Amino acid sequence: MDTLQDPAAVVLGSSPGYGKVSLVAAFSPGVVEPKAGKFVGPIAKMCGVGGGGRPNFAQAGGRDPEKLQGALEKAREELVSIIIQKTS
Repeated sequence: MDTLQDPAAVVLGSSPGYGKVSLVAAFSPGVVEPKAGKFVGPIAKMCGVGGGGRPNFAQAGGRDPEKLQGALEKAREELVSIIIQKTS
């Protein structure tokens, strides 16, 4: 995150094992609203669990890897909207 121009956000997802989903969200100072933890929680719920964290960094987990792609697409759509609003 330190090398990206503010405002910036990164959400990564993986399926580290059978029936597991991991999500990480990192926000630059210009995107701390919504807080990363509050943002990633509903995204993780799409995959079967939840998460939380600090305003600029959050982790989450889930149990439904089949829904990971859809969750990441939703995260991208929401982040694009947030960043467009912040830069307008």
